[in-house]
Amino acid sequence: MRYRTNQGLLIEAGTSVEAIRRLRESSWNEQNLSDEVYMEAVADRMYQEGVHVSTLSPDMFIAGLLSAGLLTRETDDTQPDAAKQETDRN
Repeated sequence: MRYRTNQGLLIEAGTSVEAIRRLRESSWNEQNLSDEVYMEAVADRMYQEGVHVSTLSPDMFIAGLLSAGLLTRETDDTQPDAAKQETDRN
């Protein structure tokens, strides 16, 4: 599964647990946290902005990020705009 953050970072992961790990590793100030503590930290920040993201399970956490618009799911056949435009011309 491929996800893109609202900041443009592309994350490739086979499971929600792996997606969380990759998100945590990409966060320079939260790399040393466990996955669970990372989820709690993100959920706390979102709560302060009025958005509820559940940390009951990795799947629910990722679903919450998706519904809040912090992540979008990309299909494997998604092409960058330039490549798609080139394909459309041919």
